[in-house]
Parts: sequence; C-alpha cells; structure tokens
Amino acid sequence: MNTSSWVVFKNLLERGGSGLQSSIGRYLTREELEKLESVRPSKGDPFSHSTTMEARLGRIHYSWLITFLEPFAENDKAKILSVLDKPQSAKLQSHFKLTDAIHPLKKVAKSYLASAVYEWLISDQKEFLPFEFLPDHPLNALLDLSKRELQALVDYLGLHDLAMELKHVIKSEQIKKIQRVISKEEREYLKSLLRTKEPLSFARLNLDGWNGDGEKLKAILHHRGFNRLAKALFGCHPSLLWHICHRLDTGRTKILRKFFTDINNDEAHQALTKQILGLIHKVHERS
Repeated sequence: MNTSSWVVFKNLLERGGSGLQSSIGRYLTREELEKLESVRPSKGDPFSHSTTMEARLGRIHYSWLITFLEPFAENDKAKILSVLDKPQSAKLQSHFKLTDAIHPLKKVAKSYLASAVYEWLISDQKEFLPFEFLPDHPLNALLDLSKRELQALVDYLGLHDLAMELKHVIKSEQIKKIQRVISKEEREYLKSLLRTKEPLSFARLNLDGWNGDGEKLKAILHHRGFNRLAKALFGCHPSLLWHICHRLDTGRTKILRKFFTDINNDEAHQALTKQILGLIHKVHERS
C-alpha cells in the first residue's frame, strides 16, 4: 500500500476502537505493524467531506498545466480546458492563443479528464498525500490561502529583513525612497517591526547604494520573504510543500525551492513559524 492507503487504513482502525485494531492486527505481518505504527495520522477526519477532482484541480496554478497541454492539438486543448475553472481556463486559453470554443463535457468525460490531469501532476510523487490526509503541522494553515494571499504573506515576511536593514541606513532621503515603494499597509507593519526586536537575522540587504528602483527593491524583498517561508517549511511532509508550491506559479516555486534548506536552529525555526502564523491572519483580514 502507498502512504495514502496506510493513512486511510489507520484512520478506519482508530474509528473502530481498540477491539477492531486488536483483531485486525493479528493478520498483519511484523513489517506491516511497524509501518502502521510509523504512519502519522491526519489532523482531521479525511472522510468528513469529499473533494471533487475538479475542486482539487482548481487549487492548482494554471502555469503547472502548460507542459501537460503543449503536446495536444488545439481542439483537444479546448476539451481539456473545459474541466478547469474559468480563471485557469481563461489564462491557458490566452497563453496558447486558442480560437476553438470551449464547450461543456458530459459528467463522465469531465471526471475522466480531471483525473487524468491530476494524476499527471502527481505522477512524480512517490509518497503523495491529498491535503486532507496531511499529518498535523502548524503551517498546514497555509493551504487555506490563495495565490494572492501567499504572495502578500511572502512580501510581509520580506519586511522583517527590511526592518533590520533600516537600522543601518542613515540617509533620510534613502529611507523616504524605500517607504514610497511599499504600500501603506506594509509601512504600518514595518513600523511595528521597528518597535520590536527581530529574533533572527539573515545577511544584510545593503541598500545604502540602492538607486531607487522600486521594482528591484520589491524583487529583493520578495526573495527574502521566500527565504523565510522556505526555512520555516523545512522538515514538513513533502506533500505539504507540493500543495503550497502548486498554489504558486512555477517561477515563484523555483525561488521557494531554492531556499528550502535546514536553518539548523530550532529557536529560529520556531520564530519563523510564529511570524508566518501571525501573518496568515493578517493577509486573511486584508483580502
């Protein structure tokens, strides 16, 4: 059995109580009992609600589907797009410059195509877990965020590095330029960071010689935010990382995976996790 099957099996046994576990356990080999014991149970009940394959696809950023669609003829592309939600379909239709009309398919055909696309997406994942089967982890809450909310969270995380940098920038004109680049909400968050002690720091941004290019500064802060997010996620179940990556576009995922390394400091790891959990509520309120 794969990992998902073991999670389901363990969940069903726990539902039946110790009597069922004892009786079923007699028929398992030592290796199977060890595997069952090692399986981390999902946080909630994965059977409490069902998620359709179309809904699962709806959580995937459209950029991940470009490679899948490329080999197909225009007419076939249009058929596959009919199983996606409207924003995904519109983006891909524009990307491929499709002129064929997208017509709704019969339920059975739509279900088959949705399953085929999703199976392709997870085909390289040996121990893949659907999001409802994931073991408990403090950052599972990230799965409730949209792509836009995840990007906002990353930008706020980058402000932690900016707050550290402002303590070294002495030119008032340079500080004013920086403040003009970030939004009003970000300026308010930055002020709150300047009033508190940052529990961990990374390499300096060295903005003394910054030329005032707003897009360049935003890109720097975006990368720094991904660095913090990636460090906090290190050690999570591989499928949690997969689900978060597939909420983002493929380009931003490359940045996230680039920084996905062990910080080798438990206190710093906990501090990063705490920062992210606080920001999840903030971006939810803002959206």
